[in-house]
Amino acid sequence: MLLALLAAPFLAAASPLTLEYHLRLLDPASHMMEVEIHVGNVRQASLDFVMPAWAPGRYAIYNFAKNVQQFRAADAAGHALGWTNTDKQTWRVDTHDVSGSITVNYRVFANDLTGSFSQFDITHANLNGAGVYMYVAGHKRDPVKLTVQLPATSGAPWKTFSGFSLSPSQTAFLAPNYDRLIDTPMEISPEDQVTQFTDHGKLFRVVVHAYGEGDESPERWTASLAGSLKKIVHVEMSMMPLPDFRAYTFLFHVTPFITEGDGMEHLNSTEIIVRGVLGDDTLSEALETAAHEFFHVWNVKRLRPKALGPFDYTKEDYTRSLWFAEGITQYYSYLFLLRSGIWSREQFLHRLADEVQTLRQEPGRKMMSAESSSFHAWFYDRAPQMQETNLANTSISYYNKGALLGMLLDLALRERTSGRESLDDVLRLMYRKFYLEAPAATYYLPGRGYSEHDILEVLDEVSDSDFSSFFRRYIAGTDPLPYDKILSAAGLELKIGVRPNSPPSLGVLTEPAETGLRIAAVHPGSPAERAGLSRDDVLVAVDQLSLVEDSLGDRLQMYPPGAKVPFTVERYGKRETIFVKLGPPIANEYDIEEVPLATSEEERIREGWLGTTSAASHAASGAFTKQVYK
Repeated sequence: MLLALLAAPFLAAASPLTLEYHLRLLDPASHMMEVEIHVGNVRQASLDFVMPAWAPGRYAIYNFAKNVQQFRAADAAGHALGWTNTDKQTWRVDTHDVSGSITVNYRVFANDLTGSFSQFDITHANLNGAGVYMYVAGHKRDPVKLTVQLPATSGAPWKTFSGFSLSPSQTAFLAPNYDRLIDTPMEISPEDQVTQFTDHGKLFRVVVHAYGEGDESPERWTASLAGSLKKIVHVEMSMMPLPDFRAYTFLFHVTPFITEGDGMEHLNSTEIIVRGVLGDDTLSEALETAAHEFFHVWNVKRLRPKALGPFDYTKEDYTRSLWFAEGITQYYSYLFLLRSGIWSREQFLHRLADEVQTLRQEPGRKMMSAESSSFHAWFYDRAPQMQETNLANTSISYYNKGALLGMLLDLALRERTSGRESLDDVLRLMYRKFYLEAPAATYYLPGRGYSEHDILEVLDEVSDSDFSSFFRRYIAGTDPLPYDKILSAAGLELKIGVRPNSPPSLGVLTEPAETGLRIAAVHPGSPAERAGLSRDDVLVAVDQLSLVEDSLGDRLQMYPPGAKVPFTVERYGKRETIFVKLGPPIANEYDIEEVPLATSEEERIREGWLGTTSAASHAASGAFTKQVYK
């Protein structure tokens, strides 16, 4: 039985095409996939087939067309049709003599395991549609049928897992439009572990694909993951209106053979990649990422900025609201780990203090606002850098500052309303106004996207106060965030200090080099800048003591602040000595602590934030079943 995803109530374009996609997974060892697109009801002189330049959720131009090869087109009788590339990602097929239908074929190379790319190897096929499926220009809204041909192997049969279907044997699927096709990643493998549970009448599947041997068996690790994941899902589902899906699929990958992990949100699924092997560390990281990605079900996938859906896949889609879509989601991932009982309140406060430390150590915080960080995400959201940049000194993360803005907005709302309202109420009201109740603005989804002004209006409505100054200074502007004022209203205090025996400061970011440490960035106004150290200088030694094996911090620890220390520096193949007057140690101990003598009002706000959601009151409910597909 084919499962059609929920379609938005929006009229289709005139003369829609009939679109049937066939994906053939024939040779895992080659990493090559074959795609065939059968197009019916062709009535125009040419059709443009376009491979996206980026994938929603990752704000970076990747030009997926780089991995397309052997494109060809034919009419219904099998006669070759002429085509030409009109740009780097578009194949224009001549259809002026066609009556009825055409078929195009191409191959895609796929060997990257991330939330944006795809990987096809002898263990699995992990498919992210933007890098696999072309679309027909002007017809993204037309319904799509997808059929997958699985590898023919002598071992265990390959199974399919995605938000399209609950059956691992299903290979034919329907999507209401192209956007929904590529918003549904697929994991296909003969060796995945699968567990499922229910909550609030919805079914949740947990699919785990792992490389390497870890401390735990795949079965035990998957069971532990699902047990804690169930608690997270429960508290998130309890806070927000129930989402419009009947089932949700978590796709996890655990592997030591990558450089960094990843997570990517989708309408009724998520893809989470963790670096390492099965054990406690990867379990903790998987849960923290899942708390973030699952909340995207509401915040960014349905409640969304205006620019995010439907998408222009050929170029950047700009928004100034990623601090809200991603940063507020990051804040809530921490809050849900607290509310689920997985984190203690001490762990929660410590993580927020870590976020404060991260922002305060970014030189770019004085130059880049949260809105600007959102708008310029295309420069640094895992974007490939082919030229030297100064982003390390001029940019900040909208995840980081957005999480801190979430904390401050939440506490400010509680303080202004004497604890009656919180950021929870803002998100629920925005979800209702812009997703559930607003008329569909496009074919993509119900509701409409919001603007920055919409966020401010809802904050003012919920709080019955004016947040415009907060927006102007801390979101659109770069004023230092008002931690002390807002935390004190909740009986909390930010403490900043220096750990004993901390080394004096130099003010550089470094990376290992063959002869020492290469300077990757020099912080403005730092001792290193004043002494004339430069990016790409290699710090070979401190006072003739090598930096090949010992850390820079260990070498500097023997000097007092203010000491003038000789550095052996390798610059353009020559060595010279540069004296640097070291600065005081950088603050490296950040804590948010509860004030013991808080007033009754401060305690009430603090406990409303930290203490009303115990693990027991949010214990997950529902049947728990385990399935293992081999």
